Amino acid sequence: WRFDSLREARVIIEDWRIDYNANRPHSAHGELTPTEFALQWATTHQPQVA
Repeated sequence: WRFDSLREARVIIEDWRIDYNANRPHSAHGELTPTEFALQWATTHQPQVA
């Protein structure tokens, strides 16, 4: 793949990154997307207040 400019490369790579993290489930995360996994983890692993 060849990009015509650095800007084009950044836009295409960022679009891919968003799709990968928001829309594609991962077997390592129990078939959740990385975004879903992070939200689920954050809600179940709250710091304990002493």
